[in-house]
Amino acid sequence: MLKNNTERSIPGDKLVFAIRFHEFLEVILLPYLVQQNKSGEFSYSTKQLNSLTLSDHFENCTEEERLVVSLLDECRDEELLKKFSKKAKSVAGFFNEQTESRLKTLILPFIQRRTDKCLRILMNAGIPLYFKGRKNDPVHSEPFVIQPEEAKAVFNFIRMDSESRYFLTLRHGGQDIKLKSPCSLVLANSPGWVFTGGSVYNLEKGIDGNKLRPFFTKDHIVIPASAEEKYFSGFVTNAIKNHEVITKGFKLDIVAPPCTPVLKLETDLGGSPVLMLYFKYGNKKCLWTDMHNCWVKLTAQNGSYNFVKLLRNREDELKYAGMLVGRQLASDDQNAFRLGTTGFNDNQVSDKKSAPLYSLVGWLSRYSGELEAKGFELQQGFYKESYYTGNISLEMDVRKNNDWFDVYAVAVFGEFRIPFLKLKTHLLNGVREYTLPDGQMVILPEEWFSHYKELLIYGKSGGDNIRLGKHHYTIAERIGRDPDISGHLNKLSEKEKLSIPDLPGELSGVLRPYQKAGYAWIYFLHQNRLGGCLADDMGLGKTLQTLTLLLKLKNEYIPATPIEKIAEKKKLQLDLFAGQDCSRGKTLRTSLIVMPLSLMHNWENEIKKFTPGLSCIRYTGSTREILSENLSGYDIVITTYGVVRNDLELLSKFEFFYLILDESQIIKNPKSKISRAVRLLKAENRLVLTGTPIENSLTDLWSQLTFLNPGILGGQQFFQDEFVNPIEKLQDEEKKNILRGIIEPFILRRTKTVVEKDLPALSEKVYYCEMSHDQRKLYDTIKSEIRNGIFEKMNSPEKRNVKIDVLKGLMQLRLIANHPGLSENRSEESGKFEEVIRNIENLISEGHKVLIFSQFVKHLNLYRRYFESMKWKYAYLTGELKDSQRQQVISEFQNDPDNLLFLISLRAGGVGLNLTAADYVFILDPWWNPAVEQQAISRAHRIGQKRNVFSYKFITKDSVEEKILRLQKKKSDLAGDFIKSNDPLKLFTDDDLLGLFE
Repeated sequence: MLKNNTERSIPGDKLVFAIRFHEFLEVILLPYLVQQNKSGEFSYSTKQLNSLTLSDHFENCTEEERLVVSLLDECRDEELLKKFSKKAKSVAGFFNEQTESRLKTLILPFIQRRTDKCLRILMNAGIPLYFKGRKNDPVHSEPFVIQPEEAKAVFNFIRMDSESRYFLTLRHGGQDIKLKSPCSLVLANSPGWVFTGGSVYNLEKGIDGNKLRPFFTKDHIVIPASAEEKYFSGFVTNAIKNHEVITKGFKLDIVAPPCTPVLKLETDLGGSPVLMLYFKYGNKKCLWTDMHNCWVKLTAQNGSYNFVKLLRNREDELKYAGMLVGRQLASDDQNAFRLGTTGFNDNQVSDKKSAPLYSLVGWLSRYSGELEAKGFELQQGFYKESYYTGNISLEMDVRKNNDWFDVYAVAVFGEFRIPFLKLKTHLLNGVREYTLPDGQMVILPEEWFSHYKELLIYGKSGGDNIRLGKHHYTIAERIGRDPDISGHLNKLSEKEKLSIPDLPGELSGVLRPYQKAGYAWIYFLHQNRLGGCLADDMGLGKTLQTLTLLLKLKNEYIPATPIEKIAEKKKLQLDLFAGQDCSRGKTLRTSLIVMPLSLMHNWENEIKKFTPGLSCIRYTGSTREILSENLSGYDIVITTYGVVRNDLELLSKFEFFYLILDESQIIKNPKSKISRAVRLLKAENRLVLTGTPIENSLTDLWSQLTFLNPGILGGQQFFQDEFVNPIEKLQDEEKKNILRGIIEPFILRRTKTVVEKDLPALSEKVYYCEMSHDQRKLYDTIKSEIRNGIFEKMNSPEKRNVKIDVLKGLMQLRLIANHPGLSENRSEESGKFEEVIRNIENLISEGHKVLIFSQFVKHLNLYRRYFESMKWKYAYLTGELKDSQRQQVISEFQNDPDNLLFLISLRAGGVGLNLTAADYVFILDPWWNPAVEQQAISRAHRIGQKRNVFSYKFITKDSVEEKILRLQKKKSDLAGDFIKSNDPLKLFTDDDLLGLFE
């Protein structure tokens, strides 16, 4: 027994696949075991094999041989009986019951499909085929080669006077194969396989084996003249169309016309817009997926037949399809093309459904010229609109002026030149369709909506041109062809690298390096008539930097004669509120600084200490009307926001040199009277100072920057829709980047990390306090009542008011977490109170001074009463204290070594105080905005502090205070994206707030 069937040269058992005649199935293939002698001849004895008996004789058959045996198993008579009959009990009975139709349409196709698979496996593996003949005949020893290439059918037509003749030949490897032979057999009809001339051939697609059968025995088939018309228009035409044809007695012209690609805007079966690619050959048109490779036209006239065969050029068609794919289109079938990735931003158009259509039309506009040069025809007609698909361009020129930029822009659509301003409504409202004067519909390029949106939003009409304010220099720089269109203004992008202008002599040794950089920045803004926001951390010297600027500018302005002497000599009445020297027409240099009342003393002290050369007057109190007569005689007028609101009519008549707002977050609400009032004041220059430009929302930023540079952020509603909602609600990174690009040049923010080397160490600690037993019991009871009430209301018609209940509930729980007596006038003890007092006792025993901040005045009063009971000396500051008393209280605390405790309301004393005598800061209760707490800490941790500072934030464990801390961390990144501050309550969702009651 052979161990390896591949050792063919060794005599013995051999596996062969042979052709055998079948009584009912014509011919079949079967596997046999034969005996091979030394000369390679087979013995007479053969044995038919199957998958079960194969392994009994051959252990090392190839995978291909096993697969062929398995396929032929399905063609065995017994297997056909099982598959196709439920009644027959024998093979003979099975075949006797089969009709000729059933055999030809069902059983033979089943066998021949498997025969096709077997022959292909044998061909690819190089395994020969043998011939057996009848059932009892031996297997012939001569192998037959299965040819690897297809055999092509050649149709031969001869037309004679009385008849026409037709015959088929095969062509393989350039050689014609005669079919007439008694040994020719059809092994399979479709796909076609024939055995002839000692070889097995696979027929080309479309040639059924049955078409060759007549020519195994005949030279030709005769078509009588009476049937030739039908024969030529049918059979001959189809043969010419699909196969090689040799003709005689009639004319056949083969033409290869040029391929013209046609790209047409249509829709697919699903209604989506596509570009359909057709190929035109003369007057014939096809799609890539059309199966025919040619067209055949028959002309019959006066008894003659003329055929013309037009050939398709598949290579050219594939080349043209590749041109589209190389230009961002994609197709699954080479017929319908779509944009692979449109890059289209749905937020830029109002009609989202039309986006794919617009993208395709835009693509055509971009590539139409290039495609037409390559031979493409571009067609429309499917849609009712006629879309413009020609060249689209934008001619733009940006020119600098003193205080603005003029943008000259024209949109060019072929022969039409449209001022860009006429497209403003379309571009701002996301409408991409614009009708040209000739009625064509042009689709505005999608990049115009993003790239030029800011220009149209912030620019103002100047005839056919667009005028941009100087503060929008970044927009002019982005759209200008001149890379340096903004000139030296681009230095604002690197504020810290600005050259330091000469310092007034008396301040040259006072300013620290970072303060000099801030001074250089606001001086640069002044030179370019731009407003800025100095947003340094509390305690870094914003006041000093501002005074340095004003002193510098005063020194640069030297009037020829003091105005008072001119008035005295000429006895002229000065129009104080016009701010003019009536004899010389020269503007006076009086600056107005607006601030909270609590900061006035600090400003006065700073002016006296650092810039005594700047004359200053305080414009407050009941004598304001008398003071107003002398305002123009001073360099600086300091006043409060409340006074500006009340004296707006008077102050708005005066044109100030500088209008400066300290703690400018006070005007964060643009609808407030204070905010409206300061915007109505007139000044040549504007500056704002704040440690927290954003307290509640990005709207705070809009109010302050609009005051500085009107129009810089557009209208309030526009800013809300364009930036506030996308950024605060959706965390839109693209909008963040755009807004940051607009505001960054006009805000300078340095944190204490900038000056760490100039400050002592700051240690911050969160001190967790346990509630007393009774306090915990009360807290849980009240929390449960509040939570139940809120959830009940959320399911009622009054749901819209639930946020008010949430805030009320939070307030009550915060008070209980501090001390039960603050909310319910209860007598329960407070764990936090006990811890705070214990820490205070330790600190005062060591002589430390402590600042104690709280949101609640009544909380401070609780400690106040305790201090008095202990006879501890303390200071006390709330909003009820008059300004004159404030300064006395601050001075006593700073200078009295026995006054160690300072109780301060966070609202009244969180800003503007210099309390460097203290080295400990207690925050008794947390609030939503940690920036406010940082300001409080900065009362002690600031320039001038010589000792290390320790900050304690007291948090009641397992209370709403602890959850507020987590929300602070979660929600404090928005303002940091813009000016490195924090952002509070308005950013919390309802779920965030309700989570506080869990």
